[in-house]
Amino acid sequence: MDELRILIARLGWPSTTARWWAMQELAACLGRSTAEAEAALIQLLKSCRLEAEVIEILCIFWIAARSNGYKAPAQLGESIQRSSILADLLLDSLGVCKPLGDSNLIEVPVDFDIPQDFEDVQGSDLPRIFRTTMINLEYQTGLPFLQQMAFEWTLNHSVYPEAPFQGNLGHFIRPLGEGFVGHLSSRTALRSISAYLRTIAVATECWGIPMPSAVDRALLALPIHPTLAFLTPQRPQWFPQATDFEGDSALIQASLQEMLMQVKAEEGGELIAFASPIVISRERCVEVSCVRWSQAVGSSIADEDLALHLDDYWHYRPGIRSSALEPLGVSTLLSLPGGFNSILDGESKAWPLSAPLDFDRIGYLQHDLYPERLMMPTLPGKDGAELSPHHGRLVIKDREQVVASLCYWNAGWGVARPTQFGGHCGSALISRGTSYREGAIFETPGVRSIYLWKVRTLSRHNSFGSFDETITMGALFV
Repeated sequence: MDELRILIARLGWPSTTARWWAMQELAACLGRSTAEAEAALIQLLKSCRLEAEVIEILCIFWIAARSNGYKAPAQLGESIQRSSILADLLLDSLGVCKPLGDSNLIEVPVDFDIPQDFEDVQGSDLPRIFRTTMINLEYQTGLPFLQQMAFEWTLNHSVYPEAPFQGNLGHFIRPLGEGFVGHLSSRTALRSISAYLRTIAVATECWGIPMPSAVDRALLALPIHPTLAFLTPQRPQWFPQATDFEGDSALIQASLQEMLMQVKAEEGGELIAFASPIVISRERCVEVSCVRWSQAVGSSIADEDLALHLDDYWHYRPGIRSSALEPLGVSTLLSLPGGFNSILDGESKAWPLSAPLDFDRIGYLQHDLYPERLMMPTLPGKDGAELSPHHGRLVIKDREQVVASLCYWNAGWGVARPTQFGGHCGSALISRGTSYREGAIFETPGVRSIYLWKVRTLSRHNSFGSFDETITMGALFV
């Protein structure tokens, strides 16, 4: 019981990583047919005061149903006090009857003024995507979407009268000194997301917005991406030691070669992409990243200048677009970059073998993964692929054949990461065989493989001041 109580308490933490992990652990408790866990979560569901809180609890039941064959109880829908379109989607997926519609929806008064505290939290306590979506809908329809969201924000201020903002998030980051950014989601974010969901409900009930359009917008309020929900932190055995990437370029490349050989020996495949902090402390932080490229003959860039050139090109790289056949489908369809020429750098005749996943169906508790930790194979010459969870990893399939898998791990459990780092966690994209780099373009004489690598080191002489940054990069030919 103590373990269950602790896990439920962690659902209220502002740390996004801790909340996601607690949801997975509670789903595992449900999967073990723990009646005690089910009763505790239903009781928690009944006590939810905000729509976003309801969604997070329902996601626990959804994870358990999808991963462990758990069957949700019929009274689950009856336990919801704050319904929404997104809650209805989750209940439908669980095979549970939905509660009656919300009869307390109120349209925003014509003379309502958007309060300043609503504007102040945009882009700080929560991503601006919710406000931006409201503005776009307002532009398309002429209806007061942003005013409605701000109005709902004002109404739910009294839901937690003792602490509507859940304290100062700077309290968690300030002791770390300069140069850190938090990955936090507090009650302020939950209030804003709830206001967003209620605005969508008003739009469907009062303004006649089509349900498919409403569902698409509601999915932005998911705490977890339906495919990424089942990722579990698994730091690989071949993960480098803290001192492996110290020294000059020659020593770093030797460490990279050693890591590549260990990946091949332990995973049976090739490393396509890797990004992770390997040292995080108050005085020194080190992040290592590498991406595999291919290069044809005819480059106008000298080998010694290739790393700097490709790094500049990498900043404008195309991403991997995604879609799903159903709103909460576990599998994600990948639309690969539009043809080989779209990823080819004309000057160097090189092209990357991986690219970041887009932000579709992003989970707000998983922002630490985006975009640098979600690298997908570009599969030049292929039209599409499928991304799905498997034993705590993600697997990428081309016509049912697994071509690569992605694993991730927590580099630290803190509430913040260095501002210059791509995330507080790490990930690796590893091939299954070599089919990910096979085809007509790879069979051209003279094509060679390159690893573009970068080591970012932050250091300071105390535990509070700003960091000095050093970046070392290079191109390793294999």
